[in-house]
Amino acid sequence: MTILNLFMILISFALFLLCMLAPLRKSTAAQEHPSLKMLLRPHAVYGVLLLIVSLVHGILSGNKPAMISGKVAWLCLLILLILSLFKKKMRTASWLRLHRVFAVLLGVLIAFHVIHAVIL
Repeated sequence: MTILNLFMILISFALFLLCMLAPLRKSTAAQEHPSLKMLLRPHAVYGVLLLIVSLVHGILSGNKPAMISGKVAWLCLLILLILSLFKKKMRTASWLRLHRVFAVLLGVLIAFHVIHAVIL
């Protein structure tokens, strides 16, 4: 594993955590600490950066056994971002439900990808 690929893995993990922690923006902890609220604000930017960085990670990783699970997770992220483009055209409740379902699915897929990569 190259150092650049390891760096991409760490950036991907940090961006994924920042994306998943976005609901904390409305918590009392974020209200008390404006810097935390400001850090979690660019949720959409983090998602796009995660898509790009994870693609670079996939290219740098090459042909490994966990490649398929990584592609499935990446496609789930892509679907999540494409659904975000239709936010204004959908009812808020149904869009939010879809967004949450795909976010949880992405978390499960990434966990499976990491376990698959570590075991094999």
